[in-house]
Amino acid sequence: MIAPSPLTVPLENIAPCFEGILPSTICSCSREGTPNLTYLSIVHLLDPRHVGLSYQFFNKTRKNILENPMVQVVVISPETLYQYRLSLCYERTEMEGPTFDRMKSNLDAVASQTGMSHVFRLHGVDVYRVLDCRPVSSQAPAESFPKADPLPELEAFSERLAACADLDSLLDTALDALSTIFGIDHSFVMALDEDGTRLYTLASHGYAESGVGSEVWVGGGILGVAAERRVVVRTTSLAREMVFSRAVRSTVEHQGKETVLEKEIALPGLPNVQSQLVAPLVARDRLWGVLCLQSAVTGRFLAGDERLIQIAARHLAATMAMLARPDAMAPKAAPPRRTAERSPMSAVVKHYGSDDSIFIDDTYLIKGVAGRIFWKLVQSHARTGRVDFTNKEIRLDSDLKLPDIKDNLEARLILLRRRLEARCDFLRLISVGRGQFHMEVQRQLNLEQHL
Repeated sequence: MIAPSPLTVPLENIAPCFEGILPSTICSCSREGTPNLTYLSIVHLLDPRHVGLSYQFFNKTRKNILENPMVQVVVISPETLYQYRLSLCYERTEMEGPTFDRMKSNLDAVASQTGMSHVFRLHGVDVYRVLDCRPVSSQAPAESFPKADPLPELEAFSERLAACADLDSLLDTALDALSTIFGIDHSFVMALDEDGTRLYTLASHGYAESGVGSEVWVGGGILGVAAERRVVVRTTSLAREMVFSRAVRSTVEHQGKETVLEKEIALPGLPNVQSQLVAPLVARDRLWGVLCLQSAVTGRFLAGDERLIQIAARHLAATMAMLARPDAMAPKAAPPRRTAERSPMSAVVKHYGSDDSIFIDDTYLIKGVAGRIFWKLVQSHARTGRVDFTNKEIRLDSDLKLPDIKDNLEARLILLRRRLEARCDFLRLISVGRGQFHMEVQRQLNLEQHL
């Protein structure tokens, strides 16, 4: 078998062109030779001699390649703006397999984020053999970008995680390390709730508002799709993808087909987010949550970053799983407790039984399992003045009706503590050793029970 001639410009030398940061163009011809030119959001690099294009709609391009498999695609380097022409030959359409699954997950995530799940559907991945790749301009270089060695950063990251003694410190350490070691200044961790249907924000870094306690449904939006399918979802130009998706949504609405649309889910975090990478936190074949990274810079997270963050996320998930074991680690010495100075002021704590939501002086605090736990704690304090509690007694308290997944309790207590820090300046939960905590109360609490 004769080996194919080498490409004028190897595809790996222009890898950033295949990130979807700048749109590409494709020119196809009908059987009669009539040309058709259109835009592509992204050309996927599959291997050194193949690229993939998503097949979503039966349009003119699709009709043409079934009649004439030869096409040309122009891709653009986001760093230099040089253009490269790819001469392609259509080979096949894949409707299953790793390539199809990866592209489908990314498409479904953005579609779900804009309520377009029933409109944007990946029918297949059209695979093209690359016959040649050459610069459009004679001045364009055969680009090549040096590969950085990520091992020192990964070693430093895993070393910092290994030093953590509990989930609380682990979350803060991991997000701080992402900033100081990898230069990722905006990130948050969402944990999976007890029944596996929702994710709730447990810790964040770099945002004006922490967002702790915010929730998304598993399977809904970019975060929910990454969790449901346990895959990394990476977007390099999220604003452009959302604009395109919403343009199609507007067309559907004008056609009177609103019933196929879902309500949009607002993105948490940066209001001007351009790049986003969501990695599932999986260990022991269990989903613990997701790690989300955001940036206001287009193209901040590329293919190399995806592989790097996947490894970092696995380290984080494995450490979370280890710390969930009751015998994971001996507790540190308890920090000295200071006596709370009681203010002459009082506060009203309201509990609504319908969803276990808690309001303090009419300000919403928390709901669900964490709300039920908090109501139990303040009831005990109001009756007896008690301020010291253990995780074990909470787990064994039948009145709380806690879910069977007991190693989520620590995450719920962390969520409750962080919500109190953000919303209440006179009541705190302080860890005093593994499985033990102290409730510091500086005001008289008046409790109100509501249906």
